[in-house]
Amino acid sequence: MRNKTSLVSGAALGVMLACGLGVAAHAQDTTVAWKGAPQWTNDDVYFKVRGRILLDAVFQDVDKDGGSAGDYKTSNVRGRQAFIGVEGKLNNYVAYKVEGGAVNGGAWGWDDVVLEVKPTEFTSLLFGNVKVAGLENLTSTRFTTFMDRGPYGDFGVDSYQLGVVGKYVGPNYSATLGVQGGSLNNADVTAANADAKERLVITGRGHWAPIVTDTDKVHLGASYRYRNRGDEGMFAYTGRTNTAYSNGTLYTTGGIGNRDNTWALEGAWMHGPFSVQGEYSSIDVTRAGTAGSDPTVKVGYAFVSFWPTGETRNYNSVTGEFGRPKILNPITAGGWGGLELAVRYDFADLNDAYDTLKVKPATSQAGEYTAWTLGANYYLTGYVRFQANYTDGKVDNIGLNQDYDVKQFQLRAQMDF
Repeated sequence: MRNKTSLVSGAALGVMLACGLGVAAHAQDTTVAWKGAPQWTNDDVYFKVRGRILLDAVFQDVDKDGGSAGDYKTSNVRGRQAFIGVEGKLNNYVAYKVEGGAVNGGAWGWDDVVLEVKPTEFTSLLFGNVKVAGLENLTSTRFTTFMDRGPYGDFGVDSYQLGVVGKYVGPNYSATLGVQGGSLNNADVTAANADAKERLVITGRGHWAPIVTDTDKVHLGASYRYRNRGDEGMFAYTGRTNTAYSNGTLYTTGGIGNRDNTWALEGAWMHGPFSVQGEYSSIDVTRAGTAGSDPTVKVGYAFVSFWPTGETRNYNSVTGEFGRPKILNPITAGGWGGLELAVRYDFADLNDAYDTLKVKPATSQAGEYTAWTLGANYYLTGYVRFQANYTDGKVDNIGLNQDYDVKQFQLRAQMDF
């Protein structure tokens, strides 16, 4: 209770301090604009309250190979995310963003906690809880085409990690390098000796947009990640079935990794209301102990989306990221809103983690996952949307009675500001 109270109190204090910095110090000649919530601006200073509410319903039908003993059906209605925070800048050289909240009804946790320093117009240094790589990973949950990032988001890239990140951007390219540890939400290393080592993550990403026109945009990107677990437990490669709802462990390597090296490619093409996007990662794992040789884990996805109402996905060629779509006829202007339809394919291949074992058990859940997902997103405005996803997935593991067929339907109501 003490930790939770201190976190909430800290968040409230941060809001008050940011209000004082962003508003009171420049109260004269301040303008207010509506960007989902009021934003106060004075010359090169601005301040804004931010947040999001995501409410989900998940329905699953899981059939296990070998009979009805392992079959089950489940449903869950929950608060997926309830976040609140602030963002702003003190001048053209210093900016900040702080946001946290509850995920899946759990305790308070942090997402963005970032202090950004811009030595020049083209360079940035970011200190705090930051994302570095991955096209879909860098796209906020508020704007992703599907409700979940799939297995690629489970072990293909890292999400928010605490550290230092440097960025350089041009008109249609960027380069990013981060040196990080664990998440701000993780406990510190607790080993009771002077040689305890925290996890180390070094990640680099580059992107290039060779075509940027009013009609067509092409995105190409690549990244590399090195991880060393330090004293914080072995790396496990465990995926879910295209849902943030935990449905047990259906495919996993278990804890096997002491270190790993990840090479990743990303690409996207936008042609008016039509777009294609995909990513692929190959993860070379240095196995802990002497159980076998070092395996490679492969994971990726691809999807196609189309806006029958005429919108196009909002791509930033400078940063190589997707942002909030602009709805052409929002209900606030008397329109019908915007509709996006999409289809996605996911796969994760963990078979090598089994094949490289010296002694192979009769059964293993280090197998292969594949899935197709149909998605629909209906936007009332750019800040309010409803989502529906239907996934038909299959888990093919080693041994008898280790395979699963998963059919699931998910709904989401979302508002952010």
